[in-house]
Amino acid sequence: MTVKNSSISKLNSSQQNIFTASKLIGQMTMNTFGPFGMEKLTINNYGDAFVLRDGKSILEKADFDHPVAKILSDVSDTMSKNVGDGTISAILLTSFLLEQARINLEKGVHPNVIIDGYNQSLDFSISLLDSIKLLIQDKNQWKNLIYSSLSSKFARLESEKISQLVVDSINNIDPSFSDSKTIDYINVLSHGGDSTLNSKLVDGIIFDGDPLSKSEHLPLTDIKLAIILSPLSISNEGIKKEITINDPTLLNEFKKTEKQILTDNLKPLIDNGINVLFSHKTIDDSLISKLDSLGILTVKRVPLKSLEQIERSTGCLIVNHSDEISKKTIGHCSNLTTMKMYDKNWFVLDHGSKHKSNTILIRTETQRYSDLYEDIIHRILAMIRVSLINPYIVYGSGWFEFILSNQLRSFALNNNSLSQLAIHSYSNAIELLPISLGLNAGFNNVDLLVSLRNSQPSIDKYVHLDYSNRKLSNRRKPQIIESAFMKRQLLITATEAATSILRIDDIHETKTQNK
Repeated sequence: MTVKNSSISKLNSSQQNIFTASKLIGQMTMNTFGPFGMEKLTINNYGDAFVLRDGKSILEKADFDHPVAKILSDVSDTMSKNVGDGTISAILLTSFLLEQARINLEKGVHPNVIIDGYNQSLDFSISLLDSIKLLIQDKNQWKNLIYSSLSSKFARLESEKISQLVVDSINNIDPSFSDSKTIDYINVLSHGGDSTLNSKLVDGIIFDGDPLSKSEHLPLTDIKLAIILSPLSISNEGIKKEITINDPTLLNEFKKTEKQILTDNLKPLIDNGINVLFSHKTIDDSLISKLDSLGILTVKRVPLKSLEQIERSTGCLIVNHSDEISKKTIGHCSNLTTMKMYDKNWFVLDHGSKHKSNTILIRTETQRYSDLYEDIIHRILAMIRVSLINPYIVYGSGWFEFILSNQLRSFALNNNSLSQLAIHSYSNAIELLPISLGLNAGFNNVDLLVSLRNSQPSIDKYVHLDYSNRKLSNRRKPQIIESAFMKRQLLITATEAATSILRIDDIHETKTQNK
């Protein structure tokens, strides 16, 4: 039996380990929080260095083994997939909630009492959010929403540039900003070798591939295209075959039959008047001259992501084999041309018959950052998608959090049960989010807390962080706004993660023994 010294801690070693891990991860990510957050220099196993400010990327590169770290990583993934933004906020709020819970546990409050108080606080928070959220009115607010999200990941000029490109890309397809499916027709391509400020919006879909036809075919207009996934070749991969030929004269017949099988694959293309063929796999060399003589522009090894974009825009249906090509699977578009970018030709397909598409071309200083930047823009588009479905916002710079924490304290005072302590702790955790923003911007910790207590934020009294003067202000700054749906998802995800961790009493490691 292990005798515990209750004067030191009321938590067992597993609980202490859990809360310590949560606090350390929160401290690690807190310095990167907000538009004035610092950056993390991470080095992978290959010695490649990355400068990161994005919460999801930081946790992915860190590759923690601790179970709590994995739970917090799942919190980040949930926010990224469902909303596209708020990854660091979710990690921090979960960490703050657990730290506040630890303080109550040390006082002897039972975990279930804390969980009950947190759930009551969550219901109250969502109700308050629904009562104060504002409807997005115009395109300028959409740009401000995108800029507010990007400002925590890029510098000011880069954020302004990219936010304008994203707004233009949506406006180009859906000027009413009312259809969430618009995001499906926005392609994102990142390429190294230039400043991010030189990023641009290109009409059509930009994609890469290996052209088999002669360049004089381009540009093409009035296009009828087909897309196949399987290779147009007689493949030996994965099949072991043995052919015995006793008569040498039959060898030529065998080769002729093989060639005829390949040629027969082109018949559906000819019958349906196809003049452009895209393939995800390879195409046999013996067919190149035949396709060229038929006037069919052929491109092989086109990325699947690009093929799916082309399918949505042109109405073309991706088929596995050329035998499946019919009038129902053919796609149409007005123009196919090429653009040269750093000694490489890229294809540009424009004006698909089904839907208009465009491409946000993001430039990065080095190619190593291209995938990272592309992922960030995709998450911004995911945030816009859910915002088009739920077009509501709240003011940023701590406005909502200040009101919520103040209202939660009043709510706690009216609660006569032991849950009052947990509700008050929930309020403290919420308040720590904008305080962390202020500390990263250079605010004085004591002055900020004193000003906050004196200001008494409310729905009728606008209070937010003034980064320029490093103090609280009551002057409205409508250019800093945040998605109300993101705030809702943040509260739900962080609270559920914190309460699930609070239910953990012990950690057991199971290992499979080799017999």
